[in-house]
Amino acid sequence: MASVRPAILPAVARAPVQVAWTDHAMVKAQALDISREDVERRIHEEHAHRERNHGAVDWRVTVGRIVVIYNHPDDDDPLVARVVTVWRHR
Repeated sequence: MASVRPAILPAVARAPVQVAWTDHAMVKAQALDISREDVERRIHEEHAHRERNHGAVDWRVTVGRIVVIYNHPDDDDPLVARVVTVWRHR
């Protein structure tokens, strides 16, 4: 029986495994009482449905009132996403 090889996807198509944070994003999340765990879960769960961000940062994920802006890959590491900022919609 022939072996089945998994499809090889471009690195940016894969969801990140790790989430890193900028200092700015950490301060904003804390000031807005948004937990790191919540933000990271949203990135992992919603990465496939992300939107292209209109600015210097790559991606935007909006779930409910929380908006997460992040880069992926981070410094060409396809396993890492870096949160640049977060905020709440009013």
